[in-house]
Order: sequence, then structure tokens, then C-alpha cells
Amino acid sequence: MSDETEKVRYGRAQKFRLSPKGTEAVAAYTVMIEAAKAGSGRAQFDAARATWGASLGLAAEDGLFLVEFEAGGRTVSEATHSLEGCDISAKVVKEAVDRLLKCGMLEPLPAPPPKVAPPRRYW
Repeated sequence: MSDETEKVRYGRAQKFRLSPKGTEAVAAYTVMIEAAKAGSGRAQFDAARATWGASLGLAAEDGLFLVEFEAGGRTVSEATHSLEGCDISAKVVKEAVDRLLKCGMLEPLPAPPPKVAPPRRYW
């Protein structure tokens, strides 16, 4: 028997949103970004990001992923498309989503109820 937990798989259309814990993390990330803007360059920004991540038990780059899901109801492919300009691959986004789900920052949205076709009319 393995000690590893079984990996949960989600379909392509699965949407995710921030949990209340994730919303708090995004608020702290936004404050950190604003404070870093007043600083003196990239080194201070990277240090602030690392401090933010360490305080929440996250990786420094997780703030970027959390912000992508702040709007709510986004799929992994939608987040990947938004992050194309940052040169972030779909694999990296999937790994981040798995990590953020495990620590309770993201939560899957329930699937919408299936559409019921209207009854057929036979004249």
C-alpha cells in the first residue's frame, strides 16, 4: 500500500473558484503588490512575494494563479490562456491548481444541472 493520496482528476470543463481562505490570500497578495510598487526594484518584489508565500504555506508564484481564479468560475484552460503572456505552460497551471486545491485555496464549482430537452411534439 502506498502512503500517497490518490490524485483527483477533473474534466476539462471543470471550473474552479477561490475559497474563503483563497480570497483572504488574494487580498494579502494585493496589499503586498502595492507595497512592493513603492520599493526599489525586482529584488524587493521577489522578497516580498517569497515572504507572502511562506506566511501562507504557498509557493511565491501561487499568488499569480490565485489572482487568475479571483473572477470565479474559470477552467484550467481559461487560466492557461490568460497566462500565455507570462510564458506559463498548461502543465504548470495544472500543478498549481492541484497544489491550491490541496491547501484549500481553490474549490471546484459544482457541475450545473444537465439541461432537460423540451418534450418532443408530434402533430
